[in-house]
Amino acid sequence: MPLLDLPLIHAGKVRELYALTPDPATGTERMLMVATDNISAYDHVLTPGIPDKGAVLTQMSQWWFDQLDGVVENHVITTNLPEGVPSSMEGRAVMVEKLDMVPVECVVRGYLTGSGWAEYQRTGTVCGVPLPEGLRDGDRLPEPIFTPATKAPMGEHDENISYEQMLQTTGPELGAQLRDLTLAIYRRAEQVARERGIILADTKVEFGRRQDGTLVLADEVLTPDSSRFWDAESWQPGTRLDSFDKQYLRNWLSLDSGWDKDGDQDPPAIPEHVVATTRQRYLEAFERLVGRPFEPVQENPVTEDRIKHMATVVVDVMPKPEILDPQGKAVTGALTRLGYEGLTVRQGKRFEITVDGEITDEKLAQIAEAAEKLLANTVIEQFTVSVPGKDEQ
Repeated sequence: MPLLDLPLIHAGKVRELYALTPDPATGTERMLMVATDNISAYDHVLTPGIPDKGAVLTQMSQWWFDQLDGVVENHVITTNLPEGVPSSMEGRAVMVEKLDMVPVECVVRGYLTGSGWAEYQRTGTVCGVPLPEGLRDGDRLPEPIFTPATKAPMGEHDENISYEQMLQTTGPELGAQLRDLTLAIYRRAEQVARERGIILADTKVEFGRRQDGTLVLADEVLTPDSSRFWDAESWQPGTRLDSFDKQYLRNWLSLDSGWDKDGDQDPPAIPEHVVATTRQRYLEAFERLVGRPFEPVQENPVTEDRIKHMATVVVDVMPKPEILDPQGKAVTGALTRLGYEGLTVRQGKRFEITVDGEITDEKLAQIAEAAEKLLANTVIEQFTVSVPGKDEQ
Protein backbone atom coordinates (compact mmCIF):
# COMPACT_ATOMS: atom_id res chain seq x y z
CA MET A 1 0.00 0.00 0.00
CA PRO A 2 1.64 3.32 -1.06
CA LEU A 3 2.36 5.79 1.72
CA LEU A 4 1.05 8.82 -0.18
CA ASP A 5 -1.87 9.75 -2.39
CA LEU A 6 0.38 10.72 -5.30
CA PRO A 7 1.13 8.96 -8.61
CA LEU A 8 3.44 6.09 -7.64
CA ILE A 9 6.34 5.61 -10.05
CA HIS A 10 8.15 2.81 -8.25
CA ALA A 11 8.06 0.99 -4.91
CA GLY A 12 11.27 -0.79 -3.97
CA LYS A 13 12.18 -2.73 -0.87
CA VAL A 14 12.92 0.43 1.09
CA ARG A 15 12.04 3.48 -1.06
CA GLU A 16 8.99 4.75 -2.88
CA LEU A 17 9.10 7.25 -5.75
CA TYR A 18 6.17 9.53 -6.54
CA ALA A 19 5.65 11.78 -9.54
CA LEU A 20 5.45 15.54 -9.00
CA THR A 21 4.65 18.27 -11.48
CA PRO A 22 7.66 19.66 -13.40
CA ASP A 23 9.36 22.80 -12.13
CA PRO A 24 7.33 25.65 -13.67
CA ALA A 25 10.42 27.81 -14.11
CA THR A 26 12.87 25.32 -15.60
CA GLY A 27 10.73 22.42 -16.73
CA THR A 28 12.86 19.99 -14.70
CA GLU A 29 10.99 16.77 -14.02
CA ARG A 30 10.68 16.12 -10.30
CA MET A 31 9.91 13.22 -7.97
CA LEU A 32 9.33 12.75 -4.26
CA MET A 33 11.61 10.05 -2.85
CA VAL A 34 10.39 8.57 0.43
CA ALA A 35 12.43 6.21 2.60
CA THR A 36 10.25 3.78 4.55
CA ASP A 37 11.22 1.94 7.73
CA ASN A 38 11.34 -1.34 5.79
CA ILE A 39 14.38 -3.55 6.17
CA SER A 40 15.37 -6.35 3.85
CA ALA A 41 17.70 -9.32 4.09
CA TYR A 42 18.38 -12.14 1.66
CA ASP A 43 16.02 -10.46 -0.84
CA HIS A 44 13.05 -10.51 1.57
CA VAL A 45 11.39 -7.50 3.16
CA LEU A 46 11.06 -8.37 6.84
CA THR A 47 8.43 -7.42 9.41
CA PRO A 48 8.17 -5.37 11.45
CA GLY A 49 10.21 -2.44 10.16
CA ILE A 50 12.93 -0.66 12.12
CA PRO A 51 11.54 2.54 13.71
CA ASP A 52 13.10 5.76 12.33
CA LYS A 53 15.28 3.84 9.86
CA GLY A 54 13.94 5.70 6.82
CA ALA A 55 14.54 9.08 8.43
CA VAL A 56 18.05 8.04 9.52
CA LEU A 57 18.97 6.99 5.97
CA THR A 58 17.50 10.13 4.41
CA GLN A 59 19.13 12.56 6.80
CA MET A 60 22.48 10.77 6.70
CA SER A 61 22.41 10.93 2.89
CA GLN A 62 21.76 14.68 3.01
CA TRP A 63 24.75 15.11 5.31
CA TRP A 64 26.97 13.10 2.97
CA PHE A 65 25.80 15.04 -0.07
CA ASP A 66 27.12 18.15 1.70
CA GLN A 67 30.45 16.43 2.41
CA LEU A 68 30.77 15.52 -1.28
CA ASP A 69 30.18 19.07 -2.50
CA GLY A 70 32.82 19.77 -5.12
CA VAL A 71 33.31 16.06 -5.87
CA VAL A 72 30.03 15.25 -7.62
CA GLU A 73 26.60 16.82 -8.17
CA ASN A 74 23.54 15.11 -6.67
CA HIS A 75 19.86 14.80 -7.48
CA VAL A 76 18.37 16.61 -4.46
CA ILE A 77 16.28 19.69 -5.24
CA THR A 78 14.97 20.43 -1.74
CA THR A 79 14.18 18.73 1.55
CA ASN A 80 11.09 20.93 1.95
CA LEU A 81 7.87 18.98 1.50
CA PRO A 82 5.60 19.88 -1.43
CA GLU A 83 2.14 21.21 -0.65
CA GLY A 84 -0.27 18.44 0.29
CA VAL A 85 2.35 16.01 1.60
CA PRO A 86 1.71 15.27 5.31
CA SER A 87 4.22 16.50 7.87
CA SER A 88 4.80 12.88 8.95
CA MET A 89 6.98 12.58 5.82
CA GLU A 90 9.33 15.32 7.00
CA GLY A 91 12.86 14.04 7.47
CA ARG A 92 12.29 10.94 5.34
CA ALA A 93 11.15 12.50 2.04
CA VAL A 94 13.09 14.68 -0.41
CA MET A 95 12.25 16.26 -3.74
CA VAL A 96 14.70 15.06 -6.39
CA GLU A 97 15.37 15.39 -10.09
CA LYS A 98 14.04 12.69 -12.36
CA LEU A 99 17.10 11.25 -14.10
CA ASP A 100 17.89 8.65 -16.70
CA MET A 101 19.35 6.08 -14.31
CA VAL A 102 22.45 4.13 -15.30
CA PRO A 103 21.68 0.38 -14.96
CA VAL A 104 24.84 -0.39 -12.98
CA GLU A 105 25.58 -0.67 -9.26
CA CYS A 106 28.86 1.21 -8.77
CA VAL A 107 30.75 -0.51 -5.96
CA VAL A 108 34.13 0.46 -4.56
CA ARG A 109 36.06 -1.61 -2.04
CA GLY A 110 38.84 -0.29 0.14
CA TYR A 111 38.97 -3.44 2.27
CA LEU A 112 38.63 -7.13 1.50
CA THR A 113 35.47 -8.66 2.98
CA GLY A 114 31.99 -9.95 2.14
CA SER A 115 31.46 -11.39 -1.32
CA GLY A 116 34.87 -10.04 -2.34
CA TRP A 117 36.56 -12.11 0.36
CA ALA A 118 34.63 -15.20 -0.75
CA GLU A 119 35.75 -14.72 -4.36
CA TYR A 120 39.35 -13.95 -3.34
CA GLN A 121 39.61 -17.27 -1.47
CA ARG A 122 38.60 -19.12 -4.62
CA THR A 123 40.45 -17.18 -7.32
CA GLY A 124 42.74 -14.57 -5.77
CA THR A 125 40.71 -11.87 -7.53
CA VAL A 126 37.68 -9.66 -6.87
CA CYS A 127 35.51 -8.96 -9.93
CA GLY A 128 38.47 -9.83 -12.11
CA VAL A 129 40.91 -7.57 -10.26
CA PRO A 130 43.97 -9.57 -9.12
CA LEU A 131 45.00 -8.98 -5.50
CA PRO A 132 48.18 -9.81 -3.55
CA GLU A 133 48.47 -13.22 -1.93
CA GLY A 134 48.01 -13.80 1.78
CA LEU A 135 45.28 -11.24 2.47
CA ARG A 136 42.88 -11.81 5.37
CA ASP A 137 39.21 -11.02 5.78
CA GLY A 138 39.15 -7.33 6.69
CA ASP A 139 42.56 -6.38 5.31
CA ARG A 140 42.97 -2.96 3.75
CA LEU A 141 43.68 -3.16 0.03
CA PRO A 142 46.77 -1.51 -1.46
CA GLU A 143 44.41 0.77 -3.42
CA PRO A 144 40.59 1.02 -3.54
CA ILE A 145 39.17 -1.04 -6.40
CA PHE A 146 36.09 -0.41 -8.54
CA THR A 147 33.93 -3.55 -8.68
CA PRO A 148 30.61 -2.94 -10.47
CA ALA A 149 27.51 -5.12 -10.27
CA THR A 150 24.37 -5.60 -12.31
CA LYS A 151 21.13 -4.06 -11.00
CA ALA A 152 18.91 -7.09 -10.49
CA PRO A 153 15.09 -6.97 -10.51
CA MET A 154 13.38 -6.96 -7.12
CA GLY A 155 13.67 -10.35 -5.45
CA GLU A 156 16.84 -11.30 -7.28
CA HIS A 157 20.52 -10.90 -6.39
CA ASP A 158 22.79 -8.23 -7.86
CA GLU A 159 25.65 -9.97 -9.65
CA ASN A 160 29.27 -8.83 -9.45
CA ILE A 161 30.80 -8.21 -12.89
CA SER A 162 34.18 -7.10 -14.17
CA TYR A 163 34.90 -3.61 -15.42
CA GLU A 164 35.19 -4.99 -18.95
CA GLN A 165 31.76 -6.61 -18.68
CA MET A 166 30.28 -3.31 -17.47
CA LEU A 167 31.70 -1.51 -20.53
CA GLN A 168 29.55 -3.72 -22.75
CA THR A 169 26.53 -1.96 -21.21
CA THR A 170 27.86 1.54 -20.66
CA GLY A 171 30.46 2.00 -23.36
CA PRO A 172 34.04 3.13 -22.61
CA GLU A 173 33.42 6.86 -22.04
CA LEU A 174 30.53 6.51 -19.58
CA GLY A 175 32.20 3.52 -17.94
CA ALA A 176 35.36 5.50 -17.23
CA GLN A 177 33.29 8.34 -15.79
CA LEU A 178 31.44 5.95 -13.48
CA ARG A 179 34.67 4.38 -12.27
CA ASP A 180 36.49 7.66 -11.69
CA LEU A 181 33.58 9.35 -9.90
CA THR A 182 32.93 6.31 -7.70
CA LEU A 183 36.58 6.14 -6.64
CA ALA A 184 36.63 9.90 -5.97
CA ILE A 185 33.52 9.59 -3.79
CA TYR A 186 35.08 6.75 -1.83
CA ARG A 187 38.38 8.55 -1.25
CA ARG A 188 36.62 11.62 0.07
CA ALA A 189 34.17 9.65 2.22
CA GLU A 190 36.85 7.31 3.57
CA GLN A 191 38.83 10.31 4.78
CA VAL A 192 35.78 11.92 6.42
CA ALA A 193 34.79 8.66 8.13
CA ARG A 194 38.33 7.94 9.34
CA GLU A 195 38.48 11.38 11.00
CA ARG A 196 35.48 10.23 13.03
CA GLY A 197 36.93 6.88 14.04
CA ILE A 198 35.00 4.92 11.42
CA ILE A 199 36.38 2.70 8.66
CA LEU A 200 34.49 2.76 5.37
CA ALA A 201 35.18 -0.75 4.10
CA ASP A 202 33.12 -0.51 0.93
CA THR A 203 30.15 1.33 -0.53
CA LYS A 204 27.66 1.20 -3.38
CA VAL A 205 26.43 4.28 -5.26
CA GLU A 206 24.10 4.90 -8.18
CA PHE A 207 24.18 7.52 -10.91
CA GLY A 208 21.72 9.04 -13.34
CA ARG A 209 22.05 11.46 -16.24
CA ARG A 210 20.31 14.73 -16.85
CA GLN A 211 19.02 15.56 -20.30
CA ASP A 212 22.28 17.39 -21.05
CA GLY A 213 24.24 14.22 -20.21
CA THR A 214 25.61 15.40 -16.84
CA LEU A 215 26.30 12.44 -14.55
CA VAL A 216 24.61 12.96 -11.17
CA LEU A 217 24.78 11.02 -7.89
CA ALA A 218 21.31 9.66 -7.07
CA ASP A 219 19.34 7.57 -4.57
CA GLU A 220 20.92 7.28 -1.10
CA VAL A 221 24.62 7.61 -0.44
CA LEU A 222 27.01 6.26 2.21
CA THR A 223 24.37 4.92 4.59
CA PRO A 224 24.47 1.65 6.57
CA ASP A 225 22.20 0.15 3.89
CA SER A 226 24.62 0.91 1.06
CA SER A 227 27.97 0.83 2.88
CA ARG A 228 29.97 -1.23 5.33
CA PHE A 229 31.20 0.77 8.33
CA TRP A 230 33.53 -0.60 11.01
CA ASP A 231 34.78 0.84 14.28
CA ALA A 232 38.40 1.86 13.58
CA GLU A 233 39.45 1.19 17.17
CA SER A 234 38.26 -2.43 17.22
CA TRP A 235 39.19 -3.25 13.59
CA GLN A 236 41.39 -6.31 13.45
CA PRO A 237 41.73 -8.26 10.17
CA GLY A 238 41.15 -11.98 10.40
CA THR A 239 38.66 -11.65 13.28
CA ARG A 240 34.94 -11.00 13.43
CA LEU A 241 34.27 -7.48 12.16
CA ASP A 242 30.99 -6.04 13.44
CA SER A 243 29.55 -3.38 11.18
CA PHE A 244 27.17 -0.50 11.79
CA ASP A 245 24.43 -1.88 9.59
CA LYS A 246 21.92 -4.71 9.39
CA GLN A 247 24.53 -7.46 9.74
CA TYR A 248 23.29 -8.10 13.29
CA LEU A 249 19.83 -8.73 11.86
CA ARG A 250 21.22 -10.95 9.10
CA ASN A 251 23.16 -12.96 11.68
CA TRP A 252 19.99 -13.51 13.74
CA LEU A 253 18.02 -14.48 10.66
CA SER A 254 20.57 -16.94 9.30
CA LEU A 255 21.95 -18.37 12.56
CA ASP A 256 19.39 -18.06 15.35
CA SER A 257 15.90 -17.77 13.88
CA GLY A 258 15.68 -21.32 12.51
CA TRP A 259 14.77 -20.00 9.07
CA ASP A 260 16.28 -21.61 5.97
CA LYS A 261 17.25 -18.82 3.61
CA ASP A 262 17.48 -21.33 0.77
CA GLY A 263 13.99 -22.72 1.42
CA ASP A 264 10.60 -21.55 0.20
CA GLN A 265 9.22 -20.29 3.53
CA ASP A 266 8.88 -16.59 4.32
CA PRO A 267 11.19 -15.28 7.05
CA PRO A 268 9.83 -15.12 10.61
CA ALA A 269 8.84 -11.86 12.30
CA ILE A 270 11.74 -9.97 13.88
CA PRO A 271 11.70 -10.16 17.71
CA GLU A 272 11.55 -6.91 19.67
CA HIS A 273 15.11 -7.20 20.98
CA VAL A 274 16.49 -7.68 17.46
CA VAL A 275 14.49 -4.67 16.23
CA ALA A 276 15.83 -2.55 19.09
CA THR A 277 19.46 -3.62 18.62
CA THR A 278 19.30 -3.13 14.85
CA ARG A 279 17.82 0.34 15.31
CA GLN A 280 20.60 1.20 17.73
CA ARG A 281 23.26 0.23 15.19
CA TYR A 282 21.74 2.63 12.66
CA LEU A 283 21.53 5.42 15.24
CA GLU A 284 25.13 4.85 16.33
CA ALA A 285 26.34 5.07 12.73
CA PHE A 286 24.45 8.34 12.31
CA GLU A 287 25.73 9.85 15.55
CA ARG A 288 29.34 8.78 15.04
CA LEU A 289 29.48 10.17 11.51
CA VAL A 290 27.26 13.24 11.64
CA GLY A 291 28.51 14.23 15.09
CA ARG A 292 25.16 14.78 16.78
CA PRO A 293 22.33 12.62 18.14
CA PHE A 294 19.60 11.65 15.70
CA GLU A 295 16.41 13.57 16.43
CA PRO A 296 13.23 11.97 15.10
CA VAL A 297 10.90 14.44 13.42
CA GLN A 298 7.70 14.70 15.42
CA GLU A 299 4.53 14.39 13.40
CA ASN A 300 2.78 16.79 15.79
CA PRO A 301 5.44 19.03 17.34
CA VAL A 302 4.64 20.50 20.73
CA THR A 303 4.05 24.24 20.42
CA GLU A 304 3.08 26.77 23.06
CA ASP A 305 -0.45 26.81 21.67
CA ARG A 306 -0.70 23.02 21.97
CA ILE A 307 0.64 23.10 25.53
CA LYS A 308 -2.26 25.37 26.55
CA HIS A 309 -4.69 22.69 25.36
CA MET A 310 -2.97 19.65 26.85
CA ALA A 311 -3.93 17.67 29.93
CA THR A 312 -2.22 14.85 31.81
CA VAL A 313 -3.44 11.38 32.75
CA VAL A 314 -1.47 9.27 35.24
CA VAL A 315 -1.13 5.48 35.09
CA ASP A 316 0.15 3.86 38.31
CA VAL A 317 1.42 0.31 37.88
CA MET A 318 1.88 -2.19 40.70
CA PRO A 319 3.83 -5.46 40.33
CA LYS A 320 2.57 -8.72 41.83
CA PRO A 321 3.43 -9.33 45.52
CA GLU A 322 6.09 -11.93 44.70
CA ILE A 323 7.85 -9.60 42.27
CA LEU A 324 10.58 -7.57 43.93
CA ASP A 325 12.22 -5.30 41.41
CA PRO A 326 15.79 -4.04 42.04
CA GLN A 327 14.61 -0.79 43.60
CA GLY A 328 12.16 -2.60 45.87
CA LYS A 329 14.86 -5.02 47.01
CA ALA A 330 17.22 -2.15 47.74
CA VAL A 331 14.68 -0.28 49.86
CA THR A 332 13.61 -3.45 51.68
CA GLY A 333 17.23 -4.20 52.52
CA ALA A 334 17.82 -0.65 53.74
CA LEU A 335 14.78 -0.82 56.06
CA THR A 336 16.01 -4.11 57.52
CA ARG A 337 19.45 -2.63 58.19
CA LEU A 338 17.77 0.28 59.95
CA GLY A 339 16.04 -2.18 62.31
CA TYR A 340 12.59 -2.30 60.75
CA GLU A 341 11.48 -5.95 60.50
CA GLY A 342 8.68 -7.41 58.44
CA LEU A 343 8.50 -4.57 55.93
CA THR A 344 8.68 -5.48 52.24
CA VAL A 345 8.66 -2.84 49.54
CA ARG A 346 7.24 -3.26 46.04
CA GLN A 347 8.37 -0.43 43.80
CA GLY A 348 5.68 0.48 41.33
CA LYS A 349 5.94 2.72 38.28
CA ARG A 350 4.11 5.88 37.26
CA PHE A 351 3.53 6.93 33.69
CA GLU A 352 2.24 10.34 32.70
CA ILE A 353 0.33 10.46 29.43
CA THR A 354 -0.21 13.82 27.76
CA VAL A 355 -3.55 14.25 26.00
CA ASP A 356 -4.38 16.86 23.38
CA GLY A 357 -7.57 18.64 24.36
CA GLU A 358 -10.09 17.88 27.11
CA ILE A 359 -9.98 14.62 29.06
CA THR A 360 -13.34 12.97 28.40
CA ASP A 361 -14.72 9.65 29.65
CA GLU A 362 -14.16 8.28 26.15
CA LYS A 363 -10.51 9.38 26.19
CA LEU A 364 -9.98 7.81 29.65
CA ALA A 365 -11.51 4.55 28.44
CA GLN A 366 -9.17 4.61 25.45
CA ILE A 367 -6.14 5.14 27.71
CA ALA A 368 -7.27 2.34 30.06
CA GLU A 369 -7.65 -0.01 27.08
CA ALA A 370 -4.19 0.95 25.77
CA ALA A 371 -2.66 0.41 29.23
CA GLU A 372 -4.31 -2.99 29.56
CA LYS A 373 -2.77 -4.12 26.26
CA LEU A 374 0.59 -2.59 27.05
CA LEU A 375 0.81 -4.04 30.56
CA ALA A 376 -0.60 -7.50 29.83
CA ASN A 377 2.14 -9.69 31.33
CA THR A 378 2.74 -12.05 34.24
CA VAL A 379 4.56 -9.45 36.34
CA ILE A 380 1.88 -6.75 36.66
CA GLU A 381 -0.80 -7.21 39.33
CA GLN A 382 -2.86 -4.12 38.60
CA PHE A 383 -2.80 -0.56 37.36
CA THR A 384 -4.92 2.53 37.92
CA VAL A 385 -5.69 5.39 35.57
CA SER A 386 -6.27 8.77 37.20
CA VAL A 387 -6.42 12.47 36.45
CA PRO A 388 -4.33 14.65 38.79
CA GLY A 389 -6.64 16.57 41.09
CA LYS A 390 -9.59 14.24 40.47
CA ASP A 391 -10.69 10.88 41.87
CA GLU A 392 -9.03 7.75 40.49
CA GLN A 393 -10.81 6.20 37.53
